[in-house]
Order: sequence, then structure tokens, then C-alpha cells
Amino acid sequence: MQRRTFLQAVGGLCAGFQSLARDNVSEGRLLHSNWMSAKWKIDPRCILPRGSKGEFDSRVVGDPCIVWDDEVATWRMFYFASSYGDPGAARADVAGMALSKSAEDIQPGDWRKIGQVLLSNPEDIAGSKQGHKWWVVMDPKRMNHAARIAGSYWALFVTTGPKVIQAASASRLAGPWTVVKEPILVPGTTPGAPDGKHCDTPTAYWSEDLAKALIFYKAYPLRAQPAQPHSPFGSSSVVAYWHPREASAAKGPQILLPGKGTAWNRGWIGGFQLLYAHDTKSWYSLTNGSPTPPEDISNREPAPSLGGWGVCKASRPDHGWEVDTHHSPFAYPENLSEEERRAGLGVNFWRHHLLATPGGRARIFFNSGTYGTEQMYSLVPQTAA
Repeated sequence: MQRRTFLQAVGGLCAGFQSLARDNVSEGRLLHSNWMSAKWKIDPRCILPRGSKGEFDSRVVGDPCIVWDDEVATWRMFYFASSYGDPGAARADVAGMALSKSAEDIQPGDWRKIGQVLLSNPEDIAGSKQGHKWWVVMDPKRMNHAARIAGSYWALFVTTGPKVIQAASASRLAGPWTVVKEPILVPGTTPGAPDGKHCDTPTAYWSEDLAKALIFYKAYPLRAQPAQPHSPFGSSSVVAYWHPREASAAKGPQILLPGKGTAWNRGWIGGFQLLYAHDTKSWYSLTNGSPTPPEDISNREPAPSLGGWGVCKASRPDHGWEVDTHHSPFAYPENLSEEERRAGLGVNFWRHHLLATPGGRARIFFNSGTYGTEQMYSLVPQTAA
């Protein structure tokens, strides 16, 4: 496995912004029961840059999933790593990994790449034999803490041709991980299935009440959806139920649909991070989407992609969801500052992921830039004056 020294200097725009003084952007120390109430701003410095030419992450670094790892006493980040379009470059089997400097040090300059996720049986990856969008099954009421199910950690990831969702297990978050050969979620075959083309972008949380994992995934329809009159081909968020002893997940309802109203994600809906407010005992989420509907099945994610919030009106988070429009979205590409554009941010604000530390620091990580050449950036909460 390739090892790299602690955030080696790399060429390009991102490296220049790594040299900014740490106090140029406030590192908010705000304890929020519900992080929707914070005001967020972009930190233009890269959290993780693309790798050098020939490396497995030379083209894209994004789609973060961050969990606390007791074994190394810090945060472990799994990220989407791609070298597609870099001839002769190494290829990631499923994801790259990085570690934070400490439990509280999570800003730019505090993360070091440590190579690829280690698999014991990469030959069991389906389809293209390459996975992406890795997500560790979480404890829903302990933000960014992995759940242990029957003594093991579990993760989900996507493979293509068409897109399906597979699972893997490990005794350590560092791996090695063992891939379950048969996918647990595949495109639906019934007429009008909301996921008739692809099952994509999973997140998952262990429910003690149900003794199952709740999986939230991005469903791409193959045929026009009558319930989405203004975006008939837009993707929706669907929930599924799964236990590792089961060969496949049981699909549930669509929980967020595009094509209704004037919300910022009325065109299509994507990633979903489940969050819990302990004082009000209520659920909310970080979501992604776009106001631009796909015209047909050929282009499934027309720009721009945006990040924002969802709110749940039910006691159990497998139904009762609404799109937040008061605090969302975080930003539109046309409102980027010249400094942010020079740093490499662009049309894509994708896969937002919140990390809050025990001491009250917080970041929302996301990837941005031109599609296929993205790097990882973050949002920070603005402290009170």
C-alpha cells in the first residue's frame, strides 16, 4: 500500500491555499444540538488535494465518509479516489484513506493521506471491478461513530455496469475488508421503479429498534416518473432495510422526491447524511441535489450540484422528510468569490459531510471543481461577533 508523508506539498492551485495562515478562517467552536442553526461559510483552502500524476487519486478526491477510530485515536476519512483520464496511473479498488492530526485538528493541513482501503478479496467486486462512494455503517445517535454489528464493522460501496451496492466487513476500520460478492441492492425491474437504472450513493445507519441498518440511497429511474411532474427523470432518495445476515436489502419508500415545488434540489436529489438533535429528539439530514432536472436518462446529474438540509417530521427517520429551504442551500456557484474560484472551487458542490469534534469544532467537507477533476474543501461555522 502506498504511503505518503504528512500532506506533502503538491503543485497546483490547492497547494497555494494550504500556505494561508490558519487564522484567516475562523475555526468555529460552537456546540450545536442542531447544526442547521449555524451560519456556514466556505474555507477556500483544500482539505485534501488531488494526488500527483500516476497516483490512484490523481484526478478526483471527494465523497468523504469520516469515522472515529479508537485504534489510532483520531478521525479516519474514507474518500472517493479516481485516476480516470490519467493514462498509466494506479487505480483505486474502492477508496482512499486519510487520518486527522488529532480529535480536534480537522482543518486544512491537519489531514494526511495513508493510501488505499485494503481488501482481502478485490476479485469479488462486481461489474467494472472497481468500487467507489465508500460508506461505513454508522451509529445514528453518535455522529461519525461506526456501528459494530455482531462484532464487525460494515461498509457499503457502489460498483458500475449498472450501478449496484455491495457490502464489506472488517474487524478493524483500517481493514482488511472482506467484500460480500453478491450485491445487496440492484436496480428494480418492475415498470416505473424509481431505481430502474441505478442504485447509487449509499449511506447507512444501524437501528437498534429495528435490529437492521437503514440504508439511504440515490435511485435513478429508467422511465419517466409520474409523481415527479417537473423532473420525471430526476433521482430520488430511497430507504432500504438490511441486516448483514441477509443476502439482500428490502427496499422501502422514496423519502425525498425531486420535481415538486421550487426547492433548491427540485431537479434531482443525491447524498444523505442522517443527523440527530439530542435535545429535541428529532432527525435532520445533510443532503445534495440540483435545481436542474435531467432531460432524459443520458445525463443524470446536470449542474449545479448543491448542498443543504432536510428535516424529518417523524420519530423514526425512514419517512416524514421535507426539504429545508430556510437554511439551504449553502452556496450557488455564481456566488463564489474570486478567491474561491482561484482556489479551484466550481460548479460541483458534492457529498457534503458534517464532522463535529468533542471540543465543539465543526467542518462540513465536500468536493468541488469541474466534474472529474475535483478536490476536497470545507465549510466552517461563523462564530458570534
